[in-house]
Amino acid sequence: MSDARQRRWVALGTSGVLMLWAGGLLLSHGACNGTRKPMDSPASSSTRALRADPLPSKDGLSPVTRRQLHITEGQLVSLQEEEPDGTHFAIEVPRQRAVVPETTGDEAVLRFTWLGITDPAIPLASGQQREQVGLKLRARDGCNVIYAMWRIAPSAGIVVNFKRNPDDHESGECGNAGYTTVRPRFMEPLDKLSPGESHVLRARIDADVLTVYADGKRVWEGILPADALVLEGPAGMRTDNARVRFQLLVPQTAGTTSRR
Repeated sequence: MSDARQRRWVALGTSGVLMLWAGGLLLSHGACNGTRKPMDSPASSSTRALRADPLPSKDGLSPVTRRQLHITEGQLVSLQEEEPDGTHFAIEVPRQRAVVPETTGDEAVLRFTWLGITDPAIPLASGQQREQVGLKLRARDGCNVIYAMWRIAPSAGIVVNFKRNPDDHESGECGNAGYTTVRPRFMEPLDKLSPGESHVLRARIDADVLTVYADGKRVWEGILPADALVLEGPAGMRTDNARVRFQLLVPQTAGTTSRR
């Protein structure tokens, strides 16, 4: 075979191999396109995010939704349109009480923005006039509960007390009876709040020790007496004469409070 004819055969063979390779590449690309899922549009991703349950925080506490919150006194305004996760609420009434049934009552967090005093402002059952925001722990009912309160006025500071009336279960039955203030073994002063400021109040019971944190700083710690430790119930929140926007967080694990 002449050199010229040999070169022609080599060229034809090479061209055939290249054509087969190109055809295979096109078929492969078409198959990939046929099975590829379309990308989610921003709208569909946003819709799923709105429907999803609120994610727990790093410390294992979950935001409370409106359907989880049981109002025992007062009225809440849901801010779902402004806060898509559905966990933020507004309080404009002088007295607000709420609990989260089926939760442990040893820990809770309240993220809140204080907007000022309510109109009207009404005194407590004791006759004293106070502005305060706080947490309920081991809240068996309105007559048997532990409070960790952030006092706003007349003076700023953390106050812990518990209410115990074993034979009573409705606030109308026990009234202002059964309150005991817990003396701290450690306490830090708090600055006076200004309207529009945002803060975080956290309370936690560990064995017989109750610790309260304000904006991540330990500001109160004390030993709970036996009468307080026997209480069992869920976590919750309370306000008196305080206009607030808030988010309540509780432990993810449900169950009864252990008697420790």
